[in-house]
Amino acid sequence: MFFIAIQTGDSPSHRSKPQKTPTLSSLSFFISPACWAYMATLSSSNSSNSIINGERSSVGEEQWKAEEAIGGNAQALQALRELIVFPLLYSREARKLGLKWPRGLLLYGPPGTGKTSLVRAVVQESGAHLIFLSPHSVHRAHAGESERILREAFSEASSHANSGKPSVIFIDEIDALCPRRDSRREHDVRLASQLFTLMDSNKPSPTSVPRVVVVASTNRVDAIDPALRRAGRFDAEVEVTTPNEEERFQILKVYTKKVPLDPSVDLQAVAASCNGYVGADLEALCREATMFAVKRSTNIGENPGALRLTSEDWKHAKSVVGPSITRGVTVEIPKVSWEDIGGLKDLKKKLQQAVEWPIKHSAAFARLGISPIRGILLHGPPGCSKTTLAKAAAHAAQASFFSLSGAELYSMYVGEGEALLRNTFRRACLAAPSIIFFDEADVVAAKRGSSSRNSIAVGERLLSTLLTEMDGLEQAKGILVLAATNRPHAIDAALMRPGRFDLVLYVPPPDLEARYEILRVHTRNMKIGDDVDLRRIAEDTKLFTGAELEGLCREAGIVALRENISATIVSNRHFQTVKESLKPALTREEIESYSSFMKDQASMSPASATEFKPSTQHAIRQKTSNSWGQGIAFPIKIGVLSVMLLVAGRYIFMHTGQTPCELVVT
Repeated sequence: MFFIAIQTGDSPSHRSKPQKTPTLSSLSFFISPACWAYMATLSSSNSSNSIINGERSSVGEEQWKAEEAIGGNAQALQALRELIVFPLLYSREARKLGLKWPRGLLLYGPPGTGKTSLVRAVVQESGAHLIFLSPHSVHRAHAGESERILREAFSEASSHANSGKPSVIFIDEIDALCPRRDSRREHDVRLASQLFTLMDSNKPSPTSVPRVVVVASTNRVDAIDPALRRAGRFDAEVEVTTPNEEERFQILKVYTKKVPLDPSVDLQAVAASCNGYVGADLEALCREATMFAVKRSTNIGENPGALRLTSEDWKHAKSVVGPSITRGVTVEIPKVSWEDIGGLKDLKKKLQQAVEWPIKHSAAFARLGISPIRGILLHGPPGCSKTTLAKAAAHAAQASFFSLSGAELYSMYVGEGEALLRNTFRRACLAAPSIIFFDEADVVAAKRGSSSRNSIAVGERLLSTLLTEMDGLEQAKGILVLAATNRPHAIDAALMRPGRFDLVLYVPPPDLEARYEILRVHTRNMKIGDDVDLRRIAEDTKLFTGAELEGLCREAGIVALRENISATIVSNRHFQTVKESLKPALTREEIESYSSFMKDQASMSPASATEFKPSTQHAIRQKTSNSWGQGIAFPIKIGVLSVMLLVAGRYIFMHTGQTPCELVVT
């Protein structure tokens, strides 16, 4: 460990035996807490107060820290400090060990996560000289001009380093400045070659402390030329991800430390409701909330000195500013609650446990080592609230909701549907916790070989992409795939195994009590007469689905308006008129087909094994053990027999000089 390597006393073995120069390609990932404590002890033992001179600050003197300007991103902040500050603070230890500090760091991540702000904050903290380069400032029309600008930047940085001040060259959007050279564009090839040469020649002398380091940022790391990403150029790569809830809270505290907040404002709650927001989005959110507060105070003639941001200001700002990483994709947090769905109490409870618990009680899952469910399939007759259940689950969990359908994924252009599918999963990971909902999943995940000849290739490519993305959710956290279908038999069997759709739930047509609850939900905002008996209507609407009952209530109101446009109530005769003209679309045979599918799934599901008695489970284990023993007994017997034959043959040859084959012949 690095902590052991920087002991102040030289051991005899270190003096007598030359040591191999340590490599620093992954140094930023191996600094232990004990090492930090030891380095802090070293820095506090010196009486100087200048970092630029390669010395440590004195005890009791507070220096400006980067955390005062930024929040979150602890890993990237630590890596930048190791690259810029550590060579200044621990130069003596490095010379003693023959340690070569890294010369480059690549920051990558979505736009707006604070990559540029991180570099500026750490440079300000260390007092280094910053040279900022971007594609706009480097690209020139004439040949050789771009290379000259690069050479001048490195020359300026070297002159500052030689004068005793370390320099940082920051290259923003390096993917546009140095793309892959297989593009065959002469300008890109020349510029990349010049940058390689300058970075390779950036080798500080062992005795000099001030030096030149190169930091670059990009949101398309795969578009960079691979030659830049080797050790010796960009020694380390750090991903600057979208902030989690705690990091969002820290960022909001930074942006609101000079803003007066009303006591009713809970920044922790604001941070919890901002899934998928990056640092730039949170800055825009604070700005919008402040602007709305200013407009409000101007309209009511409030004293500007008494201005405070209230919860209403934050709610308005959230309605205007959304997460930038989800733009271009249908994403929302639906405003549908469990109370908006009548009946289905057991199904709601199962969905709450599968969707809400892993998000709201993640610590409990981690404590018990439980992996959350990654996929849920809702199936049942049309109009039984499958989509509404998915939206209510997303609203209860406060998760981002991505909705996809077959019409969006099937495209006339080859590969466009697969690209949309991959992009949706990628953005869902960035906006976690999130739910990806597939409506009419049988269109997207149809059985292979069951489609028409023209759509086989498209359907199988989409299914393969979906299987790959769902398998990749093992590494992601807070992502759940919800699918709904009224044709469960048409879904490919590869999706129905545990690990993909772990939970298959049947959404049945409503029974009597559920129909009564649905009628109450859809008439709670209607003015109905005293003669309306909702329970009697529920008894007379057997086989009606939730959608049909909703239509019944709506049509009853329209009939009342047709009768009298000034009507104030909806009476029982209006409901009876509509009920007589409606017939349920669902039949008993269809219900039986869904029930048979559930029975087939129950017989195939491994979860049913948990319902067995202990003696039954022991019998299953014993049977499995016996079958395993029988399975390997035959190969073992063959192996033993072969060894015996070889030993016998060798014995015969040694004593008779004949092989077993010759003995048989004679």
